[in-house]
Amino acid sequence: MKNSANFWRNFPRAHSAKVPLLLTAISGVIMLVFGLCLAGCATYVPIKSVRMPTINGMDTVKNLGIRDFENKSGVYGSLGAQLTTYLTDQARQRIPATGKFTVVAPNDPNADGVFFGELRSVASKDSQNQSQYKDKNGNTVTETTYLREVSVEFVYGVNNSRTNMPLGTVNKKASSRASSRDDPSGLTDTLTLAKGIVDSEMRGLEKDLVPTIVSTNRELMKETLKDKNAKQQMKTTLALVKNGNYEEAIKQYDEIDAAYGSVAARTNAKILREAIASDIAASSRMAQIDSERTGLTGKAVKGAVESLNSKLPSGSVIMIMKTTSTERNLLNDVVDQMTASVIQARKLKVVDRSNQTLINAEQQFQMSGNVSDASAVSIGRQLGAKYVVLCWISGASSRRRLNLSVMSIETGEVIDQSDFEI
Repeated sequence: MKNSANFWRNFPRAHSAKVPLLLTAISGVIMLVFGLCLAGCATYVPIKSVRMPTINGMDTVKNLGIRDFENKSGVYGSLGAQLTTYLTDQARQRIPATGKFTVVAPNDPNADGVFFGELRSVASKDSQNQSQYKDKNGNTVTETTYLREVSVEFVYGVNNSRTNMPLGTVNKKASSRASSRDDPSGLTDTLTLAKGIVDSEMRGLEKDLVPTIVSTNRELMKETLKDKNAKQQMKTTLALVKNGNYEEAIKQYDEIDAAYGSVAARTNAKILREAIASDIAASSRMAQIDSERTGLTGKAVKGAVESLNSKLPSGSVIMIMKTTSTERNLLNDVVDQMTASVIQARKLKVVDRSNQTLINAEQQFQMSGNVSDASAVSIGRQLGAKYVVLCWISGASSRRRLNLSVMSIETGEVIDQSDFEI
């Protein structure tokens, strides 16, 4: 940058008329490179997964107390005190924003865990650099650049309220700098730089405390076929991908593959299918984690089993069937728990869930999106059941419910319906 600045300072007046032409040429080259980049830049598709929190055991914490950050060593006097307060404010804003905890007082007997933190160090160093260049008259000009570098170190963690043992701690250490030419008063003050470091480092607080959905980008293949129609169709399909219309893009890629035998189209369709599946799986896994953390899954399973045991005749054979659901992975887990609980209670008998007829029926029902009562009753009759229990999950977040519909094989009628928060 300094050499560039010196070039323009010493640029001869005789060449000043050529400057517009030079700038026009440079601008043209930049636009050309930019255009080539747009044409040839790779396209990426996110494959999602769930990242567990850095601090282990946070799945057991629902009610979380937040202690003020401490400055035990009293580093940096009043500035350290101000930064400690700022750290506390950041924690009190960011923890509730996760939506995963009920914030309580640190000494609340219902607290499952207590968040704590400490400012370890603050350091600030000022320096200056001098550089020289020749102006257009050949005079030596000296420039002074003033620098300020600030570093901050702090830690935070969570203690188990019942054992008072730490679930884990996280250390944060970073630095930032500011510069000003010829005027030291133009330097950003130390506290502002230190707060900027805190802002940057505290952005990672969520992933340290709660599960988060992360993405790994997969690059789509470029078409290598020379057929102009294939290339044009691939280009049109890529526009669908960039607009987020993955389902339609998959159809187009499948058609291109069938028509031209395009390896790129076949590969890209596979990547898009993985992306859609990963999105569903990650969302379902997050819902399952949330449910397990709050204990709602266990309560829903217990309520469902108690309802069946109280309303159906002792010794009855039942078939528990999964139907279409907003949370397929969570439903799989719930039905498995229900089956195990019914068997353990020994009041009702359950059709073996490894039965291939039941497995095929559930897969067909989940793919089609609906279940015929008559079909469910017919399958139950084939497997020797007296009652069919249809299970599905509806809604999302705080409105999510486990739904049960019990049908009599003998009459084909629904004899009971219930739902439970999950």
